[in-house]
Amino acid sequence: MQKISRFKLNTTAGKAFALGLGLLLTQSFWTQSFLTDALSAPAWAAVKDETTKETESADELKNGLKYSHSAGYQKEFSAAVKKGRDFIEKYLKENKNIDPSSLAVVSDIDETILDNRAYMEEKAKAAVKAVDWSGWEDWMAKAEAKPLPQSIALLKFARSKGIAVFLITGRQEHMRRATIANLIKAGIVYDGLYMRKDHDRTAASQIKPEYRKQIEDMGYKILVNIGDQESDLSGGYSLSAEKLPNKMYTIK
Repeated sequence: MQKISRFKLNTTAGKAFALGLGLLLTQSFWTQSFLTDALSAPAWAAVKDETTKETESADELKNGLKYSHSAGYQKEFSAAVKKGRDFIEKYLKENKNIDPSSLAVVSDIDETILDNRAYMEEKAKAAVKAVDWSGWEDWMAKAEAKPLPQSIALLKFARSKGIAVFLITGRQEHMRRATIANLIKAGIVYDGLYMRKDHDRTAASQIKPEYRKQIEDMGYKILVNIGDQESDLSGGYSLSAEKLPNKMYTIK
């Protein structure tokens, strides 16, 4: 009887050991599989979360960059800024009794008041067919985008008249500190900065009007909204919309 009990005990222990070993091996397999999948995930999975820029062909980006250095680009840019300034002046002249502190101007950031062509040039050099937007957040983190003087002058003009300036950008919230650092370097003064929520892939054409509505819900009337994308301007909540030229990329 004693031998039989020992045999049963050994058998039970053996089964427990085998079960534990099996669970350990199974866990190890799935852990290894998970890590393998994560490490081998395509690059676009991470890149896609960095920006909402549409995929552009290398030729489109290169042609857009070339145009951005042309007289035609400068003419378009200057005309849009002048239109915005003229609208503000005309509105204030026709509404002399209005409190300027109840008025606002809204501006996009990238390719509107900050110039990212240094980053675009590097992308154009590396691109073969389609543009890979990887490194966009690394570029933003450097806070080295150059100021675009004409549009910045429009914002300064508005503030000199007592009009509030709000910035609405597609940059994600976790880039706020780097974005503020770049705005400070560029000498850009503003009264509010609205950013895309982290990992939010909602179209800019939907997000930006919602932010403008929030501004007007605070009691402001938005006189001018200026940006380089149609999605910066669509959706209302501004009396005048000024479109700056950008043939390098598109954001919907």
